[in-house]
Amino acid sequence: MDLKNKYRYARAFVVLLSALITLILNIKYKRAMIRSLVIMLIVIIVFYVIATVAIKLVDKIRTMDTKVEQLEEGDASEEKENTES
Repeated sequence: MDLKNKYRYARAFVVLLSALITLILNIKYKRAMIRSLVIMLIVIIVFYVIATVAIKLVDKIRTMDTKVEQLEEGDASEEKENTES
Protein backbone atom coordinates (compact mmCIF):
# COMPACT_ATOMS: atom_id res chain seq x y z
CA MET A 1 0.00 0.00 0.00
CA ASP A 2 1.26 3.43 -0.92
CA LEU A 3 2.25 5.59 2.03
CA LYS A 4 0.34 8.59 0.73
CA ASN A 5 -2.87 6.57 0.66
CA LYS A 6 -2.19 5.05 4.07
CA TYR A 7 -1.61 8.38 5.82
CA ARG A 8 -3.91 10.46 3.62
CA TYR A 9 -6.14 11.60 6.48
CA ALA A 10 -3.45 11.90 9.18
CA ARG A 11 -2.69 15.54 8.39
CA ALA A 12 -6.37 16.51 8.44
CA PHE A 13 -6.90 14.62 11.70
CA VAL A 14 -4.03 16.42 13.44
CA VAL A 15 -5.17 19.84 12.20
CA LEU A 16 -8.81 19.30 13.13
CA LEU A 17 -7.92 17.92 16.57
CA SER A 18 -5.72 20.93 17.32
CA ALA A 19 -8.46 23.27 16.08
CA LEU A 20 -11.01 21.55 18.31
CA ILE A 21 -8.78 21.91 21.37
CA THR A 22 -8.20 25.57 20.52
CA LEU A 23 -11.92 26.15 20.11
CA ILE A 24 -12.69 24.58 23.48
CA LEU A 25 -10.00 26.68 25.19
CA ASN A 26 -11.23 29.86 23.51
CA ILE A 27 -14.75 29.18 24.75
CA LYS A 28 -13.51 28.36 28.24
CA TYR A 29 -11.53 31.59 28.53
CA LYS A 30 -14.33 33.63 26.86
CA ARG A 31 -12.11 35.29 24.30
CA ALA A 32 -13.44 37.77 21.75
CA MET A 33 -14.51 36.36 18.37
CA ILE A 34 -11.82 38.08 16.28
CA ARG A 35 -9.04 37.16 18.69
CA SER A 36 -10.35 33.60 18.82
CA LEU A 37 -10.37 33.32 15.04
CA VAL A 38 -6.85 34.70 14.74
CA ILE A 39 -5.58 32.21 17.30
CA MET A 40 -7.43 29.41 15.49
CA LEU A 41 -5.88 30.39 12.14
CA ILE A 42 -2.38 30.44 13.61
CA VAL A 43 -2.90 27.05 15.27
CA ILE A 44 -4.22 25.52 12.05
CA ILE A 45 -1.26 26.78 10.02
CA VAL A 46 1.32 25.68 12.59
CA PHE A 47 -0.13 22.20 13.01
CA TYR A 48 -0.53 21.77 9.25
CA VAL A 49 3.18 22.43 8.82
CA ILE A 50 4.06 20.11 11.73
CA ALA A 51 1.89 17.30 10.32
CA THR A 52 3.35 17.74 6.84
CA VAL A 53 6.92 17.51 8.15
CA ALA A 54 6.04 14.47 10.27
CA ILE A 55 4.52 12.65 7.29
CA LYS A 56 7.58 13.44 5.16
CA LEU A 57 9.85 12.06 7.91
CA VAL A 58 7.79 8.88 8.19
CA ASP A 59 8.01 8.49 4.41
CA LYS A 60 11.80 8.91 4.45
CA ILE A 61 12.23 6.46 7.32
CA ARG A 62 10.06 3.85 5.60
CA THR A 63 11.99 4.36 2.36
CA MET A 64 15.30 3.88 4.19
CA ASP A 65 13.99 0.69 5.85
CA THR A 66 12.93 -0.66 2.45
CA LYS A 67 16.36 0.11 0.97
CA VAL A 68 18.12 -1.62 3.89
CA GLU A 69 15.92 -4.70 3.45
CA GLN A 70 16.68 -4.78 -0.29
CA LEU A 71 20.41 -4.50 0.39
CA GLU A 72 20.25 -7.30 2.95
CA GLU A 73 18.35 -9.52 0.50
CA GLY A 74 20.93 -8.74 -2.19
CA ASP A 75 23.82 -9.62 0.14
CA ALA A 76 22.13 -12.88 1.16
CA SER A 77 21.58 -13.91 -2.46
CA GLU A 78 25.22 -13.07 -3.35
CA GLU A 79 26.50 -15.17 -0.44
CA LYS A 80 24.27 -18.05 -1.50
CA GLU A 81 25.60 -17.84 -5.09
CA ASN A 82 29.21 -17.74 -3.82
CA THR A 83 28.73 -20.84 -1.64
CA GLU A 84 27.12 -22.75 -4.52
CA SER A 85 30.08 -22.02 -6.85
